[in-house]
Amino acid sequence: MSKRLIKLLPAAALAASLVISANAGASTRDTPPTVVVKYGDLDLGSKSGVAALHSRLNRAAKQVCSPLDSRVLGLREKFDQCVADAVTDAVRTVANPNLSLYHRYGKHADIVASNQARGA
Repeated sequence: MSKRLIKLLPAAALAASLVISANAGASTRDTPPTVVVKYGDLDLGSKSGVAALHSRLNRAAKQVCSPLDSRVLGLREKFDQCVADAVTDAVRTVANPNLSLYHRYGKHADIVASNQARGA
């Protein structure tokens, strides 16, 4: 998968991209909102690069789920679940072991050594 950009979608990756969208009626039923997340500038072999991508995915998920954002308890739970699902799906679609570990364990995740040559 290309490191140039990600679009985040709740289910499947498009070729070289991943789409985050909100399914919970945030937009129209036919056209859920989407956000493109670029990450070609990040080194996913480093903890800082992985953390930066995870942060970008989280911000994008909050953006597409924002119509559900509310101080009303029941609606807030839907927003939180929308964000969690969108980020989890995006991480799964990127299929990078370092990102997956970071998503699962946070800052305490050990980064897996990459077999990609540096500077190539």
